[in-house]
Amino acid sequence: METNIQISNLGLILSIIPVTLHGIEMLFPMQARWIVNWVLPFFVGKLPNPSASLTYEEQVNMLDSALDSVPDHKKENGNNYIFLLGFEQRQGAIGFIAVASGALYGLTLSIAQRNPLHLVFTVVAVLMMIANANHAGIPFLGNHPKVSTAGKNVGILFTPFWAVVAALNYLGFTYSG
Repeated sequence: METNIQISNLGLILSIIPVTLHGIEMLFPMQARWIVNWVLPFFVGKLPNPSASLTYEEQVNMLDSALDSVPDHKKENGNNYIFLLGFEQRQGAIGFIAVASGALYGLTLSIAQRNPLHLVFTVVAVLMMIANANHAGIPFLGNHPKVSTAGKNVGILFTPFWAVVAALNYLGFTYSG
């Protein structure tokens, strides 16, 4: 029984990790550049380089350039698309905050009371695993037309991470049912 609680605890704790990088994006979706500037270089064997780091102004200029490339009669849709990118960035952060909040609360519950949390976290982890596996190069799991080298390497590294989180939460789900 003690092992079951430890597995459940580990499944919950590992579910908290994404909020440490992405939580701030709920308030500031453009803070994704922090990951681009200071985290992703490690995934291509480089150290972060402050002189190569994107600034807020450069991010906005990139988005303005994208909007400028749209024909005039499609500007409204282009503007809405750019809005939606930031909005979905915020929604993703909200999801990670909710998962982390649920996981922290779940650590205070008995194993039987954790059952719904483990179900939700298993689903989240399986879907994150699929998204990362697609970025790693498995084509039939979705389509992201702009996966960078760092993005592919993130997918390679985090596919097994999410597989472990899914397995631990699934075990937690079966132990708590």
